[in-house]
Amino acid sequence: MTCCLITALIFIVLLVFFLRKKDPDAIFGIYSVPGKWYYLKYLVFSCLYYYRKYSKKNNAAGKDGRAGQGVKAITNGSEMDRAQPLSDHAKAFDAVFFISAIKEEGDKGVYVISGCERRPMGMCNGLFYIGLPGKGLLCSKKIPDTVLFGAKIDEFGAEGIMMTPVEPMKKWTVSYKGPMWYQNDPSKVVDVEFNGEWNATSDYFDYDSDLHPPAVIRSIAREKWSRKYFEGLKTAHQSHYEQFGAMKCKFKIADETFEYTLPSFRDHSFGQARDWTLMHRYAFHHIFLENGTSISVGVICQPCTATSMEAGVVGLANGDVLPIKWVDLKLYQHGEGGSAPRDYAFRLQAGDEVYTVQVLVEYESVHYVSQDWDARMVERFCKFIVNGVPGRGVSEFHYRHNDGRPETVAKNDPEWFRKMCHKI
Repeated sequence: MTCCLITALIFIVLLVFFLRKKDPDAIFGIYSVPGKWYYLKYLVFSCLYYYRKYSKKNNAAGKDGRAGQGVKAITNGSEMDRAQPLSDHAKAFDAVFFISAIKEEGDKGVYVISGCERRPMGMCNGLFYIGLPGKGLLCSKKIPDTVLFGAKIDEFGAEGIMMTPVEPMKKWTVSYKGPMWYQNDPSKVVDVEFNGEWNATSDYFDYDSDLHPPAVIRSIAREKWSRKYFEGLKTAHQSHYEQFGAMKCKFKIADETFEYTLPSFRDHSFGQARDWTLMHRYAFHHIFLENGTSISVGVICQPCTATSMEAGVVGLANGDVLPIKWVDLKLYQHGEGGSAPRDYAFRLQAGDEVYTVQVLVEYESVHYVSQDWDARMVERFCKFIVNGVPGRGVSEFHYRHNDGRPETVAKNDPEWFRKMCHKI
């Protein structure tokens, strides 16, 4: 009887101690860390996630644009791989992005980026880059601004940029015709005509259903839960899928003609609305290795959904795609003050293999997205070495731009950033 009483008292004391224990502060007041209820929340959300993922009823529903959490928004690839109807929301969007890169002469790379984010009223955010050995980086005429006008309904592009689906999940065409300026000499402007054909080399990877489940569950269990938080998960959801391929292109810069076949990546994102003011930061890396392996890996901080979301896919030379299980790149350790790092490394795992990624930036450009320049994109054209295998690719660091909130004032106030570093 005495032993039972003592055990009960110990249990009560431990329970009181646990309940009174405070959750740790978020790093920089932004990045959540696991609290006392983390493992219970992980268990609860695991049940919800796997139920949705494997429920036949939910998987058959599939076209409300807000599925997520293991369920496809659109199950038919031919319906998904085309321009989507824009919602009635003022920040409705539908975006595609193409990245291609390869090592060329000496130790330099060839790079091509084309992107278009469709918005209402015939407006889009569009950009085009070409990087070439001996020439440097060429930027489409409006960069750092990306606001373009005159976009037609159901088309990705305006003012010389155009990306067109030809065969769903298999083939696209990419073109640009217009002036571009040299980053190393902005006064030098040349006429460029680019024509490319993109062909898939792998199946597509859908973020709604194909991400590594524990990575998704970790990111949600780490946050503070409330009714407002789960409403935010629903309203901020965006559908996103990615695919590896090859870009066969021919282009003319002034009077010079170039022809390449480049390993390539594309993505497509759409949803009810894309509000860049909700995003704090992200860092994505798109990597093409000389052994045929391709990697797309990102870490995302969107406080209303997840302050540290690890996501991505590895494409093997045989066409197989594997979800990334974890990434050890911490955003608050890499450029939180507003300057993206140019020489760094991180690790990730996909399948049974751990990849160590070394990054060295060759070119860097900044452009801004939305009419109010809510997002600052630092586009970096990079040399990569992964497990000793060289490659080329692009990394994009996003920063919330120009809103004056404490979490973004760091780039304008080094003293604030130093104080926050001291706290951790």
